[in-house]
Amino acid sequence: MLHRQRTTQVADGSNTNARPVRHLRRGHPLGVLRNSQYRRYWAAGFATFTGFNMQMLIRGWMMYELTQSPFMVTMVTAAMMMPMLFLSLVGGALADRVDRKMITMASDVTLLASFIALFGISAAGIMAPWHIIAISVVNGIAFSMAVSARQALISGLVHREQMRTAVGLSATTYNSAQIIGPAIGGVMLPIVGATWALAVSAIVVVPAIVLYSSLKPVHHASANDAQGSIVENVKAGLAYAFQNSTLRFLMLGAMVMILTVGPFQSLMPVFAEDVLHVGAGGLGVLMLAAGVGALVGSISVVAIGESVGHQKLELIFGLLGAAALAGFALSPWYALSIPLVTVTAFATTGFMVVNMTVVQISTPDYIRGRVVSVRFLVIGLMPFGALSMGGAAESLGAPTAVAIIAVIGAIGFALVQIASRIFSTPDSQQTPSNS
Repeated sequence: MLHRQRTTQVADGSNTNARPVRHLRRGHPLGVLRNSQYRRYWAAGFATFTGFNMQMLIRGWMMYELTQSPFMVTMVTAAMMMPMLFLSLVGGALADRVDRKMITMASDVTLLASFIALFGISAAGIMAPWHIIAISVVNGIAFSMAVSARQALISGLVHREQMRTAVGLSATTYNSAQIIGPAIGGVMLPIVGATWALAVSAIVVVPAIVLYSSLKPVHHASANDAQGSIVENVKAGLAYAFQNSTLRFLMLGAMVMILTVGPFQSLMPVFAEDVLHVGAGGLGVLMLAAGVGALVGSISVVAIGESVGHQKLELIFGLLGAAALAGFALSPWYALSIPLVTVTAFATTGFMVVNMTVVQISTPDYIRGRVVSVRFLVIGLMPFGALSMGGAAESLGAPTAVAIIAVIGAIGFALVQIASRIFSTPDSQQTPSNS
């Protein structure tokens, strides 16, 4: 019997004859979901990011009510993302040295505590702009220190044959929740008000902590054993990402997205209030439509798998997202804005899922935390994209500013893909350091 059906080692360390290897082949869309450890990980990540992104939309709305300034609305996103520039590389080095599960749990506990604090401030009726900015900075620090560990944790939960699908599906948790969370928050704002919407977003995070605590990741021989100092580890991660041409152009493409089309959510309260004149209720519908687009975009990438090259997919998603965003920015009609923001979210989410998936599967486990941290360092540039969008909106008006930035993004996507085809070098000859 053993010669016909091999026993496999599952991620929690137990042996089972119930899962033949043929059911776990690379790219099988359902095989990874049979893994209970991965299902818990996926659900935990979705809960964390949904609550987190609910908070970001609610804070943006509250900031606009307090200040009536598009620039201050984008400051909320900037305050949360800015720590990425300084701490994501350190978090990546820690992910290759320390228990990835404990880093992730510590981050979620910090997020929950800060959510509760902001709810208490709002309930007491003493909310001021600096409260929102300060809590956003704390969230950014917690998120930055754990984001690489959270992603690199996957390799200890799934079979090697399942890595591509697992990484692709895990990317959907962040990218879908990035739209779905604000969609839920936007629907709740006119129903229960900002204070109680903050409370609900905190409750959403609680199951994530329980689920993460139940995980039993396998320790790989090459994982969590980075040698040398933190500084040396960070340098090794940067060197690996820079020397590998595939990773180098993936990072560059992500940078274009983050600086141009990606921050479109930061000005959604401004469009809902001042451009389309639909208020909080209309904002909720816009974000809900975007949530549907993001979910479809994520699932589409997983379904496409390896049938289309990642460069072609990134170019298609990038140009589509830029075109849809330009159309949304210039649309004077609410009915037209809804499908346009849906397509924008579909394309931006699809782009980011493809990008993160290829980054992870192109990187060996011993340095995965650090390379993923470089990817999130790029995401840390989003404050510059959001602030430039907010500043341009102050001087040119939101529609004109966003349309111009979308066109710049389209040009950037095309240039990156052209450069990647001209200047790519064989990566198989590279021998990166194990420091």
